[in-house]
Formats: sequence, C-alpha cells, structure tokens
Amino acid sequence: MRRVHFEVAAEELDEVLDRVIWLLPGGLLESPAGPGRVALSGVGHAATMPSRARLEEALGGAAQAYAEDDVPADWRLRRTRTDVLIGDRLVVRAPADPAPSEGLIDVVIDRGGVAFGTGSHPTTRMCLELLLDLEPAGSFADIGCGLGTLAIVAAKLGFAPVIGIDREPAAIEQSVANAARNDVAVVFTLADADTAPMRTERTLAVNAPPEVHVALAGRVRPQTERVLVSGSAGPETPQVLELYAKAGLVEARRMDDEDGVWSALLLERPEGGG
Repeated sequence: MRRVHFEVAAEELDEVLDRVIWLLPGGLLESPAGPGRVALSGVGHAATMPSRARLEEALGGAAQAYAEDDVPADWRLRRTRTDVLIGDRLVVRAPADPAPSEGLIDVVIDRGGVAFGTGSHPTTRMCLELLLDLEPAGSFADIGCGLGTLAIVAAKLGFAPVIGIDREPAAIEQSVANAARNDVAVVFTLADADTAPMRTERTLAVNAPPEVHVALAGRVRPQTERVLVSGSAGPETPQVLELYAKAGLVEARRMDDEDGVWSALLLERPEGGG
C-alpha cells in the first residue's frame, strides 16, 4: 500500500478536492496543519496510486510538504487504535481502545470530531514526556488546551488547581467531557489567549503555533516559574526562546522529535531570578 501526503491553504481546500479526489478513490483524510493550512493524506494500492507528477499536475501547484511512504496492508485496522505510550508510564487512548496494563497512568481522550491533542502529534507527546518528569506541585494552566490532554494529565499527576483555556467552543465542550471521563478536577474556560488576562499559575503549558508564543511570552507573570513550550518548528524555535528569555525564562530541558522537525522545551526561571 502507498500513502501520499501534502498540505494546502485552507481557503483552497474545496478547489483542491475537486481536482484530485477522482485520482484517489480511497478518499482523503483531512487534519489541521497549522494556521490557515490543512494536511491531506490518501492511501491506496501502489499499482493504482497516481504518480507524483500526475498528482502535482492535478493540484496545479497548490500543494506543499509533499511526501510519499509505504504503509502496511492493515493500515485501516491500525488507524482505529489511537493509544500512545509516553515515557513508559502513561497511556493516552481513545475510549474504544483497551485499558492498559496495571501500573500505567490511563488517560482516555475522546476526540469527538474536533480539536487537537490526542497525543498522536509529536508536540503533544513530547510535552507529556516533559510533564511526567516535573514535580507535580502548585497550579497548572494549559493555554490552547484543545482536547484538554495536558491539563487532564497534569491533574492526574497531582497538580492543583488545573485550568485549560481555548478559543474554540467545541474544544472546551470536548475538554469538559474528557475531564469527566477521567474523573479529574479541571476548569476549562473559553478565552482567546492572545487577548485574555495573562495566567499566573506556577506552571504553564503552551503547545501552540509561534504567533501564540509571540502574544504570550512578553506577558508571562513573575508567579509563573516554568513553561512547557512547543508548537514551533525549525528556525522558529530560537525566535520563540528569545521571546521567553526576555521574560526571564531560560531553557532547562529540550526534546526533539525523531525527524528533527518539532521541539518541546521546559523553560524555567533561574534560581533567584523570579
């Protein structure tokens, strides 16, 4: 089996689908790829999949980040399982996935057709791994919480109080349901991180695009001692770090995904610097 993957501008999505859907009878899977962009992927038998030249001709130059790879014949079955093991301690899974073995932290996240943060994206996985190594003390805020995964895990680890904010009503609705599903106390609030009053929790998690960090970094309050930062890629990361350094937060630990594209960082205030 062969899979093709590419990204298009969100405003061009309908036109792109009209051009290429007939070339990919197995259909296309859509997923968010960043502000104003949509990722599309399609799978089919190698013998019947269009060549890159044929697909790009149909796309008319609208696609970016084009890639191809081989996938196992049972890819549909594998895609129904969404459980992710983090740091050999935590499993993030969908409600339909089987419960993990005893001794693992079990977090059940229902995507509900909306929002980001099931644990499948490298930025979420790396933030969770960094979170597992933190002392679970004090308050915690997940800025741009999506499905609420980081906030829910923080609550399970022992952070309190825990809040999550997001500007999408559907994300907040799903986060509230996920918190109830995991029997944790998290307050989720509908708010735009760019304009809402800055949070004062001891630990912040900001897994968001660079423009969100631009809006937040200069407003971090002295009460915040550490920030989990992710959502930037490549040359964007040093720029994001520079913004937080101006707020007195410096890199204490860093993780990079295996492809060297995404990073997640723990930023802390130097002792005596707050």
